[in-house]
Amino acid sequence: MRTGEGGRGHARTLLALDVDGVILDPQRGGRGPWQLAFSERFGVDARRLDKTLFATVWADVITGKRPIESALHEALQELGWGMGVDAALQCWFEEDFVTAPAVMAATTAWSQLGIPLALVSNQEPRRARFIEGRPAPLLPVSGVAFSGDLGVVKSDPDFYGQAEHRLGVIGLGRSVVFLDDSPGNVETAARHGWTAIRFTKDKDWQREVSTALAHAQAGLETCREA
Repeated sequence: MRTGEGGRGHARTLLALDVDGVILDPQRGGRGPWQLAFSERFGVDARRLDKTLFATVWADVITGKRPIESALHEALQELGWGMGVDAALQCWFEEDFVTAPAVMAATTAWSQLGIPLALVSNQEPRRARFIEGRPAPLLPVSGVAFSGDLGVVKSDPDFYGQAEHRLGVIGLGRSVVFLDDSPGNVETAARHGWTAIRFTKDKDWQREVSTALAHAQAGLETCREA
């Protein structure tokens, strides 16, 4: 996507969506997290990856500084699991990719109104490419900004400037409407100047996003007329 490059005259409102916890349902429609399916398939306790992978080298993996393949290989060796890196990743990625129906329906409706969509998420490069190829039949995603490609995570203020370059919305500020389930990410994005909204199932997030998109579009039209 290059909605912002080439001058503000071509600028458009952008809806930027988090992946895990927003587009994807971590409870997989009531079936529980992906670790349950992983444990059942391979006869192991996937929670043991918390100490051998996620609590150790994950900060380098999620920012693309270390390949997930080598990090996971070491974790599997330490645990004595023999399923192999590729099989483990395939199970993890496939089982974890369960979309949230309400979010998909609302996002589809906004896209049909002409709102460009982007995915903005903490993802290491291999899963980033997996996710990037998946929404095509489901959502007309125009661009992505992932931590593994940018070298920083969403809690880092530097993430958002780099994301703007990646998405082609440099300097559009509040015209980028960002939906994320992490309060910290929402606060950091808002400080950068984005219109950041926290996603929780128990509040009227759809109304909040619709209002933000309308305000953002009205602001762009005022700038064009000025």
